[in-house]
This record gives sequence, structure tokens and C-alpha cells, in this order.
Amino acid sequence: MVTTDQVQRLHSLFKKHSEGLNLMTLAAELAASPSVVKEALQQLTEQYQAPLSYNSDTRLYAYFTEALEAFELPGVSLSATELRGMVAVVNLLNDLNPGHNSDELNQLQRQIETLVVTHGLTIDDLGQRIRLLSPTKRQINNYIYQQVSDALFTRKQLNLHYVASDQSISERAVSPQTLVHYRDQWYLDAWCHKRQQLRTFMLSRINSAYQLNDAAREFSREELELHFHSNYGIFSGGETQIAELRFMPGAAHLVAQQQWHPDAKGQWHGDEYHLNLPYNDDRELLRDLLSYAPYVIINGPEELKTAYKKRLQDALSRNM
Repeated sequence: MVTTDQVQRLHSLFKKHSEGLNLMTLAAELAASPSVVKEALQQLTEQYQAPLSYNSDTRLYAYFTEALEAFELPGVSLSATELRGMVAVVNLLNDLNPGHNSDELNQLQRQIETLVVTHGLTIDDLGQRIRLLSPTKRQINNYIYQQVSDALFTRKQLNLHYVASDQSISERAVSPQTLVHYRDQWYLDAWCHKRQQLRTFMLSRINSAYQLNDAAREFSREELELHFHSNYGIFSGGETQIAELRFMPGAAHLVAQQQWHPDAKGQWHGDEYHLNLPYNDDRELLRDLLSYAPYVIINGPEELKTAYKKRLQDALSRNM
């Protein structure tokens, strides 16, 4: 039996290969028998009126040249592979902001489910086979997410009550710049009018948020990129330093396969991997380095080494 996916796959092949394809090549591309391919070719021409020709001398099937660019299959032409990707994207959107889906997103999900059925796929099976796990995700208040995202796109300032890591609460006005989903957490990059700096705020630490009438301060993409992406990690600001790291066997190969930062420089020394990494806020870097203990040695700077040793000593003293 011919599936919609096979017909769409044929259409894509003929659009891509204007010179034509023979029956055995089409069978290999569709992973189907020649008889199934012939049935799909017949459906393509009779049901969809595709401008398909067959050259008996070369034994090639092809679209007529004059109709190659103009002809498209009616409806949304997505393959089974593309539909599986769409299901994964919708699941990701649901996971990023649970319980706050828009009518448009729900409608899109229903349309995708309809397309999935027409391709002979099962939506429940796709949901079972594609799983998105966020073990460290912190729940955020949907009202706060809405206020932040609305201010971001209306280009208005926000008033925030923000809880710091030491549980102190501060009130400040910010000009939102970018909403970032990073390592299962939501962050807001913004200009802090209180500190007169570009700062990063974790949405799960925002107690309350409401829009102000004042317009947000604007920055160019280049300015934001330079500040927020010039060094390692989500937290930026301050003077750039270079972490000099040595990773021992047991972690070296794993570390060497990761892209820590575009400006990071790594090289092998025997069975050790040495990595120089730009950073300006050690909070995230320390957490990552602790996850590689005891297979990492910090050669510098001294402040980073001291902070790392203190974390290890504190952990050891509390677990004696």
C-alpha cells in the first residue's frame, strides 16, 4: 500500500533531480519494491496531476522542465521525518512553558496531529518514542512569564522584585533585551537601571513583575552579543579572565568533545587535555568544574583555584 509520505518523497526527489531518476534508484530512495514505486508514481500523476514524464530510451522518470518550478503538491508537504521533528518541536514548546499554551499553539498541534494520521503514523507512539526530560527545571509563575515576554516585545521597562542567591529581595526597573532558555532554566537579559549595567536575571527568582510606561533602553545586537556571549556561561559582566584547566584521564576525552566557548583553546598533552577558557563570573564555571572532580586541576587564576578548593572543603566538612 502506498503512503502519503512515499508520494511526497517522490515529489521531493523529482524537484531535486531535474535530470530524472530510474526505477531502481527510486525504489532504493523509498526503501520500497519496484511495484510499490510504480503504484506511487501512478498516484502522483492521476491523483495530483503531477507533470511526470518517462523516457523509454534512458528509462528515467522526471518532471517536465517547464513545470519543474511551478508544480507543488497541494496542502502542506511534510515527510514522516519532518513530521516527527514537528512533534518534537511542539513537545519542546509545551515543556518550555507548561500550562500556558496559546490558542495558536494548540491549533498548530491539532493540525500536526491530523497530518500525522494521514501519514499512517500514531501520535501516541511518537509521544512515547520522543521524550524531553528536564530534571533540573525550576517552575516559573505563568503571570511573571507573561509580563516579561509582553514587556520584551512591546519594548517597555519592567519593575521587578528579585530574590538574590542570599535570599535578599531588591526592587529595580529593567529594560528587557532577550529571553533565554538555557540548561532547563529561563533567564532574562536586561539593562538594570539601578545598577546601570547589563545583567542576567533568573525568572524563577522574580517574585513580582509589572510593566512600566517608560520605553525600554535599546541596545544593538552587536552590543548584546559582545556583553553576554564574550565569555563562558550565562552570567556576564566584569573583567575577563582566563581559566587554565587540566583534565585527567576519566574526563579528558569527554571534555575534548565539548564546545565550552567559541574562544576556548584546548590541546592534548599526552593523555591529559589542557583547556584555556575565558570567563568573567565564576559561578557557573565552578559548578561545572565540580562535576568533573577529581579529574580536573586548576592552574589559574589563583582566585578560581581558591574558590574551587573552598567549595570542596565546605562539601567535605558538611559530609564528615
